[in-house]
Amino acid sequence: MATNKQTTQFGKRKCYRFFASRFIVNFDDLFYRLGLCLGTHPLKALCGSLAACLAASFGLLLWHEELNDVELFMPRDSHVRRDAAWVQANFEDEMRFESVIVEADNVLDPAVLAAIARLEMAVRDISVSGHSWDDVCARYNTWFQTTADDIFESLVDKSSIPNDCLYQSLLKLWNKNGSFIEVFSLTNDNIFSTLRHQLNESKPKSILDDPRMLLSGVEWGPGKKVRAKATILNWMLKKSDNSSAEWELEFIRQALHSNRSLPQGMKVFAVSTRSYKDVLGQVLQNNITVLFAGFSLIILYVIIMLGRCNMVEQRILLSLLGVSVIGQSILASYGLCFYMGFFWGPLHPVLPFLLLGVGVDNIYVLVQCLDNLEGRQQMTIPERIGRTLQKAGVSITVTSLTDILAFAVGTSTVMPFLRSFCVFAATGILCLYVFEIFFFLSCLALDEKRIMTNRDCCYRPQKNWKPNSCSQRNIQKTVFNKYIIPNVMKTPMKVFILLTTLVLFSVNIWCVLQVEQKFDPIWYLYPDSYPILYNDKLNEYFPKYGKRAAIYMGDVNFYEDKAELNELATRLESNPYINKATLDIWYKSYDAWLEKHKTEPENEDEYKAYLLEFLLLTREGQTYIKDIKFTFADGDTDYNITAAQIPIQHIVMNTTAEQVKAMASIWDTINSLNLTKDGKQLVAFSQEYVSWTANKIIGEELLRNLGLTIAAVAMVTLILIQNLQTSFWVNCCVIFTVVDLVGSMYWLGLTIEISTSIMVLLCAGLAVDYAAHVGHEFTRLQGTKQQRAITTLNLIGTAIFNGGLSTFLAFALLGTSKSYLFTTFFKLFTGVVIFGLFHGLLFLPVILSWLGPAAPTDAASNINVFTVPVVSQNGIHLDHLVTTDKEESVCINKNAKRNEEMHTAVTLEAREGEESETDALSSQVLSNS
Repeated sequence: MATNKQTTQFGKRKCYRFFASRFIVNFDDLFYRLGLCLGTHPLKALCGSLAACLAASFGLLLWHEELNDVELFMPRDSHVRRDAAWVQANFEDEMRFESVIVEADNVLDPAVLAAIARLEMAVRDISVSGHSWDDVCARYNTWFQTTADDIFESLVDKSSIPNDCLYQSLLKLWNKNGSFIEVFSLTNDNIFSTLRHQLNESKPKSILDDPRMLLSGVEWGPGKKVRAKATILNWMLKKSDNSSAEWELEFIRQALHSNRSLPQGMKVFAVSTRSYKDVLGQVLQNNITVLFAGFSLIILYVIIMLGRCNMVEQRILLSLLGVSVIGQSILASYGLCFYMGFFWGPLHPVLPFLLLGVGVDNIYVLVQCLDNLEGRQQMTIPERIGRTLQKAGVSITVTSLTDILAFAVGTSTVMPFLRSFCVFAATGILCLYVFEIFFFLSCLALDEKRIMTNRDCCYRPQKNWKPNSCSQRNIQKTVFNKYIIPNVMKTPMKVFILLTTLVLFSVNIWCVLQVEQKFDPIWYLYPDSYPILYNDKLNEYFPKYGKRAAIYMGDVNFYEDKAELNELATRLESNPYINKATLDIWYKSYDAWLEKHKTEPENEDEYKAYLLEFLLLTREGQTYIKDIKFTFADGDTDYNITAAQIPIQHIVMNTTAEQVKAMASIWDTINSLNLTKDGKQLVAFSQEYVSWTANKIIGEELLRNLGLTIAAVAMVTLILIQNLQTSFWVNCCVIFTVVDLVGSMYWLGLTIEISTSIMVLLCAGLAVDYAAHVGHEFTRLQGTKQQRAITTLNLIGTAIFNGGLSTFLAFALLGTSKSYLFTTFFKLFTGVVIFGLFHGLLFLPVILSWLGPAAPTDAASNINVFTVPVVSQNGIHLDHLVTTDKEESVCINKNAKRNEEMHTAVTLEAREGEESETDALSSQVLSNS
C-alpha cells in the first residue's frame, strides 16, 4: 500500500515537472524569437522605441498638479470630504495667520518690549503693490456681508463702531491709538503694575486682548519684578485679498532677516500661512541637484562595470544609452499617466529617484548573460541577442512584474494621492521593462556589431587590434569566484548564514511590534528651516497651542435649540483634547451679556434683534462677528443666521493614535445631539483633520496592501520560475526582507506614515529582484544541489551585486540631505539593498544547496540547461569551486528537436557557430570527467 502511495506521489511530481517544462519552453521560445528579431532589425526596434517614447511624452502637455489636501488625501466617500465641501460652500475660512514668538531671558524687560515695538512698527509699515497692513488685515467686520451698511445706518452712526485690524500682541496693554510712545518709555514698575491688574482680571473683554494667552513662563519676583520666557504675537490677514500671499513674504523678511539690532539674548521666530508650502518647494527643488548627481554616479558605475578597459571592448556609449532608458521611462510614464487623467502630488518628485534605483538592475543581468555565452564569437549578432534574452528573459520579467504588481496593489487604496503615486510608479517600471528590452537590446546588438568589427566608441576602425591582458581580467568576478563563493559554500559558513537569518528575523519581529504610527507634515521640511524652529518653540513655550479646528452649524435655530447648544458647549468644555483656555463660544457670551443686562428675549425676533445689537454695538460682541454668517432680505433689516462656527484649538498631540481619538471624540459629540436632524448641519472640520485621517487610512491599509503584494509576488514567481520549491524559498526571502526592513525602522527612529508605507510596499517588489534571479537560474542547471548553487552564484552573482549597488548609489547622495523625506528614502532603500542582497546572494543559495529542488530530469530534456564550463570566457579557473566528487560533471543538454523548430530563424553561419560551441563544451566536459 505504501509503495502505491509513493508511486502516486512520484507520478504527480513527474506530471508537474512535465507541464512546468512545457511552459518554460514556451517562455524561452518567446524570448528567443523576440531577441532574434531585435538582433536582426536593431535600427527599426530602436526607432520604434524612441517614437513610442515621444508619443507618450506628449501627455506632459496635460500636466495637472493637485495642491488641495482634501483632493489629495480624502477618499471619495469620506465624510471628511463632504464636511470640507460644506464648509467651503457655507463658511469658507477668510483668515491667514502670521505669528511671531519672541524668546529672551526676560521678554518683559523694557528693552525687549521696545524691540518688539520696533518689530510691530516694521510689520505695519509693510507695503506690497500699494497694499499696506490696513488694506490686507482682517477686521472685526470682515465677515459681515453685503447689507451691513444699511443695518449700521438704521441703528447708529457707523463712525461710532470700531472696526480695527485683528491681531494679538502684549503691547496692546500700552499701545494707545496705534502709538508706541508709551512702550518706549516703560519702566519695570509700569510693566509690573499693568500685568498684575490684567492677569488678575477674571475675564478680559476679548480673547484677542488676553495677556495670559500671550506669555509663557511668567514668574513673579520680589521688589515688583516680573519675568517671562517668551511671548507670542499673531496677525490675521484677509485670505480674499490678492496681495496677502505676497505680503507674507515681506512679513517673513522683516521678522527674520532684517538688520534691526536686538537686545542680548533676544531671539525671534516667525511663520506664515504660506511658509510650509514655500519651504517644502525649496526642499524638493534643492534635491534636483542630488538627482542629477545620482544619475552621474550611476552612469560612471555602469561604464566601469559593463565594459573593459581597452579601445574596442569598452562600452561607454552603450552605458550612456542604457542609463538614458531611465530618462525615457520618466518621460513616457509621466505622459501616459497624464493621458489617463492622474495628477501630480507632493511626493511625486521622489519618482525619478525610485526609477533610477530600479532602472539599471536588469541591464547588468542582460549584459552578464551575453558575456556568459560560450562560443559567442562564432555566433551571429541576432543569435547572440536571441540567446541572451532566452537566458535572461524570464528572470528580468519576474523582477519587473513583481515591482509593477507591488504598486498595482497600491492602486486599490481609497486615498487619491497614493493611488496616483502608485499608478505613476507602476507605469514607470513597466516603461523601464519595455525600453530595456526593445531599446537597450537593440543598442546592445549594434554595440556587439561594433566590437565584432574592431571599432572604438567613435566607430573608428582599429586595425590589428588585440586586447591587452589587463582588460581581460574581471576583478570583481575573480573575487567572487576565488574568495566569496568558496567560503560561503563551506558548511560552517552556511550554518552561520542560516543562524544570522533566523536571529535577524526573530529580533525584527519584535521590533515591528514597537514601530509607532506617527506623523506630522512639518517633518518634510529641513530641520533647521524657520517653520520647524518656530514649531519647536511653540511646543516648548505654548504647548496648549495645538491645531485649530471648528464646529460648523447650518440651519440651526439658536433660539429654539438653546438646550442642545448648551449641551454641546458643556461637552466641548469637558473634552480632554481641547484647550479650554482658547474655547470661546459666541452664544454663551451672548447669553452672559443678556443676563448682565437682565434681558430675556420673548421670541425669536427679539433674540435676533438683541444679537445684532450685541455683535455691532458692543466691544465684546464684535469679536464674534467672524463666527456668524448672515443673509438679509432685500430692503429689509430682517436677517437669518445661515451658518455659524465654534472655533476650537486642540492640545498638542504627537501620535496618530491620539489625533484619531481627538477627532473621534469631536465627531461622537456632535453625532450624539439632536441638532443633526430635520436638515440641520453640524460638522467638525480642520485642515489638520485631513492629514490625521490620511495617516489613519495609511495605518489601516498598510497591512492589507502588504499582504496582497506578497501574495501577488508569490503568484508571479511560481508562474514564471515554474518550481514550487524554489518559489517557496524565494518568497521566504521576500518576507524576511520585509520584516527586517520594517523592524529596522524602529532602530532608525522612523514611524509608519505615508512615505515609509510607500517604501515598505515597494520593498516587497524590490526584494524579489535579488532572489528571483538566483532561484530561476538554479532551477535551470544540471548537477548536484551544491554544484548548482555554486554555478548560479558564478553566473549571475556579480550582476545581482551590481544591481543592488547601483540601487544604493542612486540614493547614496540623499544621505547628505537635511530633509526628513529624502533621508527616510535613503535609510529605507539602503535597508532594502542590504537585506535583499543578504537574503538573495547568501541565504537563498545556501538553503537551495541543502533544501532546493532536484535538477531537471530526462523527462524535461527539451529544456535548455545552462552552466559554466570549468574554464570561463575570461580565463578564470573554477576547479576550486567544485566541492563534490569529480565524476559529478556539469553538462549542457542540447535538444535536436528544438534546433529543428528554430532552424528557419537561424542562419547557416549561426547554426555552425552553435555546433562548434557544443563540440567545444562537450570536449571540455569529457576532459573534466
